[in-house]
Amino acid sequence: MNDIVINSIIKQNRLLLSLLISLFSCSPPTQTEKDLKMVINTTINFGEIDTVFHSGGLLTMQQLSTDYKYKSVVFLQDGCQPCYPKFVEWHEKMDSIDIRDNYTVLFVIAGSQYSGFMSKVLDHGYVDDRFYIVMDTEFQFLAANKDIPRWIIDASVLIDSENKIKMVGAPWINEDMTKLFYEIVSKGKS
Repeated sequence: MNDIVINSIIKQNRLLLSLLISLFSCSPPTQTEKDLKMVINTTINFGEIDTVFHSGGLLTMQQLSTDYKYKSVVFLQDGCQPCYPKFVEWHEKMDSIDIRDNYTVLFVIAGSQYSGFMSKVLDHGYVDDRFYIVMDTEFQFLAANKDIPRWIIDASVLIDSENKIKMVGAPWINEDMTKLFYEIVSKGKS
């Protein structure tokens, strides 16, 4: 008789514990989750920015869009001390990623002079000119994207040929991000 009562109490406690776990595991989304959900497929705007620096030469944003279906947009500010090592890090870490023909990195630099920014970058490490840079001399990029949370802009975004955000964050941050990056970029193979 005692075994039956004990087994009944154990079953009731398990049921109660299961119910409590299910109640507390269904929590509402965090602000970060809401922000991420909101920005996927949102268009990144470049305003009037049109001149792109690459390998000592210049091209237009239209030419860049024609050449690449996907771009990681990395926003940095001249005068921001953590931005210079971040620029170098992107160059170094992209070596670990199998870069596809339809993908590149576009750095949007809020500042006045390309040469001044690059001089400060080279104080932190060598980088080649394989990626693209636009100088946001009038600081329009943030204003044109004011509806996108600043932390997302600072984290970098992967955009498609229509400038729609497909992923937030650097593709090398962790294995899941790298896998997601390859899934997205592989969809756009020509």
